[in-house]
Amino acid sequence: MPRGATSPTGWLPACNLPEPGLVLLTVTPSEEESFTQFVRNHADGLLRLARLLVPDAAEAEDLLQTALLRLARHWSRRLDSPEGYARTVLVNLVRDRGRRSHLVPVPVPVPAVADWGPSGADHAEAIAARAQLDQILAVLPPRQRVTVVLRVIYDLSESETAAVMRCSTGTVKSNLARGLKRVSATLTSTNTSVEELAR
Repeated sequence: MPRGATSPTGWLPACNLPEPGLVLLTVTPSEEESFTQFVRNHADGLLRLARLLVPDAAEAEDLLQTALLRLARHWSRRLDSPEGYARTVLVNLVRDRGRRSHLVPVPVPVPAVADWGPSGADHAEAIAARAQLDQILAVLPPRQRVTVVLRVIYDLSESETAAVMRCSTGTVKSNLARGLKRVSATLTSTNTSVEELAR
């Protein structure tokens, strides 16, 4: 399926996801149905998280696909929180990406408004805000970026963030403090906040 196409099951526009039958080969029909329903209900939110965690939209789609494949392999175990599991996998993938690249993410050019769908003042403002958010998050190393996204945008507690990132609450606190310090000048100059830009 071409990147950006709608999947045959209607799971998620603009995301190249696997067919359920390709990854759920050893489960019952009811388990496959429940997994498909989970993806329909949560893939949009998980893609939004992935898109906040990495600066490149295509890479965010790849990370989500990998996370859903891993979730599918464990689906028969009836996880207490499939969404939480997928979120943790995404964060781990981003952490591994940071270890491999040893690079600080850089801003990715945002397509023209006309390429994003219907035009309009509100839509244009949303695109501009998204581009600004990307630029703000791009100044952060991966672990600080993940911490800021989970704590500030997703409003997870310190303990919840620590569980997702598999680190101590002290590490969460230090990552957050350092991350917010790095973006404070940018936020001050724009008279806005990360939460406002992420809406």
